[in-house]
Amino acid sequence: MKGLGLRYILAYLMWIVVMALGIWFIVISRNGLLGAFGTYGALYVKSAVTRAWLARLYDKVYMILAGLLWLALTVVAEAYFREGVRRRSLLRRFCRIAGIELLLIFLADLLLLWLQAWSATWLRWLILGGELAIGVGFVVFSRLPQPYSRDKAGPGKASVST
Repeated sequence: MKGLGLRYILAYLMWIVVMALGIWFIVISRNGLLGAFGTYGALYVKSAVTRAWLARLYDKVYMILAGLLWLALTVVAEAYFREGVRRRSLLRRFCRIAGIELLLIFLADLLLLWLQAWSATWLRWLILGGELAIGVGFVVFSRLPQPYSRDKAGPGKASVST
């Protein structure tokens, strides 16, 4: 029973990491959206008052939709991780969700870098590379076939957990 409780604690710690990555994606993608509308560069708004109002409207709508999607992700991820504890596939499930989030963060960060005319220090490129490498690594790991487990199947039988 003690091991099961520790696995549930680990599941909720992973859930907190997934929630934090979701918030980080919302922050970075919002900066990219505002940059595309002209807060950081004059691609859309320029000097028109109506376009400035529209840009603020799009920003608000984006934040509401992104917040609702984040809320849905946190609810689904919690149930997904709890099921992963029961099926002994918690790490793969965490890697699947966190990998996708890291790849989305990479794309949003790449959009920001493009809007800033590719001017970045070596640290920014290192962060971009890390987001891509860890995201791809997590997704690939989550897609690998799971080894057979003999812990609950009994002698001579193998069970596969997903």
